[in-house]
Amino acid sequence: MTAPAAPPVALHSIAFAYPGNRGTIPLRDPVTSQFLGDHPEWTAGGRQVPAAFVRGSVTGARVCFARIPGGGQAPAGAVRIGARAEGAPGVAEREVVLAFDQAGISAPIDFQLNGPHHPSVRTVQVEWHWYLRDGAGEHPIGISRHEWLLAWRQPIPPTDWASLLEPRDGPVGQPDVPWVYLPIMRWTCEWGTEQGDERQLCDALLAGLPKSGLVYAVGAWNVRDMLLKGGGYCGAFYRMFQALAGAQGVHLERRQFAVDWRPQPGNQARWCAIVVETPGLNRKAPAEDPSTFHDVGNRPVERSPVDEQLQRRYRFWGIPNAVGDGHSLNFLHAGDRWYLYDASFQHRVELDGFELPPSDHTKRISVETLGNFKEAYLDVAVQFMLGSLQHGGRLFETVHPVPGTPNFKPGEVRNGLSVKTALVEDRDAAITFYWV
Repeated sequence: MTAPAAPPVALHSIAFAYPGNRGTIPLRDPVTSQFLGDHPEWTAGGRQVPAAFVRGSVTGARVCFARIPGGGQAPAGAVRIGARAEGAPGVAEREVVLAFDQAGISAPIDFQLNGPHHPSVRTVQVEWHWYLRDGAGEHPIGISRHEWLLAWRQPIPPTDWASLLEPRDGPVGQPDVPWVYLPIMRWTCEWGTEQGDERQLCDALLAGLPKSGLVYAVGAWNVRDMLLKGGGYCGAFYRMFQALAGAQGVHLERRQFAVDWRPQPGNQARWCAIVVETPGLNRKAPAEDPSTFHDVGNRPVERSPVDEQLQRRYRFWGIPNAVGDGHSLNFLHAGDRWYLYDASFQHRVELDGFELPPSDHTKRISVETLGNFKEAYLDVAVQFMLGSLQHGGRLFETVHPVPGTPNFKPGEVRNGLSVKTALVEDRDAAITFYWV
């Protein structure tokens, strides 16, 4: 006896990031700036792009079916359709009535998954085996494969980390729904921890950041620009690290400290620049030409010899009596503590007695008022403070005309005295910054 023929029905498309599918996170392509969910993430024609969900959530799928031409009579009444999977949720079977348009495509049908997503942060590869059940029995109607990215929590809004020069709105029909750039979601789901708290997750993201291939000292200043160019400067990196944590639902503060160039009697000034020897993320050497430094690295500072060095070092310059350059950092408040993350130079510090400085470019703030910020971070990350200072009866003068002013010549830049940061006493406002 011949078995009844299977109905002429096949999969056409499967969508996840449609409006109202709770627990789903819209993903954006940084190259095109389009959302992956603007079209179904899976199609029989070969489209297969990732979808993102909050871990442990129960989500749905919006499915269209196709009538197979010449395959016989399509079901005229109610049938039951579902999908099975191993190691991941399948699709809960439901009763549907298939109606096809002139092109042979059904109207979209919403299904629910038959269980929650995995409870940990991870990437999951899923294979759904679809079936149709009618009066003649069960019939296979196709296999779909999916990449799922499972986030710790719902992401934070992009307005927290995105600059005004990159997109912020969500997809059509979901303008206020937080979204994530695809590479960022992939990275953070690979580097995130299965268990732990906000601090442990941020620690894992900082440790994983070199795997991104992003390079410090590339001419990019916002998150999308970094993804397109493969790196950025600190003003982009602190937005990037905020976006990385934000993809997993963790809020970070960001602050820039700016060098306070204070002219003093006798043509002296402190401090004209901060000096960093660390090459930066995924670099072997600082991305600056060598220049001559006059280092003081021992106590007592007043009587220590000056060591002349021709070195590649970063100099982040101040502007006399104004707000200039400095460095950009992220801060996490977890429990009753603040944690500092320097994504550019890969520092993570637990702060004691610290309160986040206000973003106020008019107010000088001494590092002595910031708990252990100087000892735990500044002395380690910023190796020297550069100034115009008298030493041994000689004025070591810093020369740095402000770029953009008439007759500025980079060759005229001259380093004054570079004093090891750890030797600068943490009192009497010896080091002050603006925080912006």
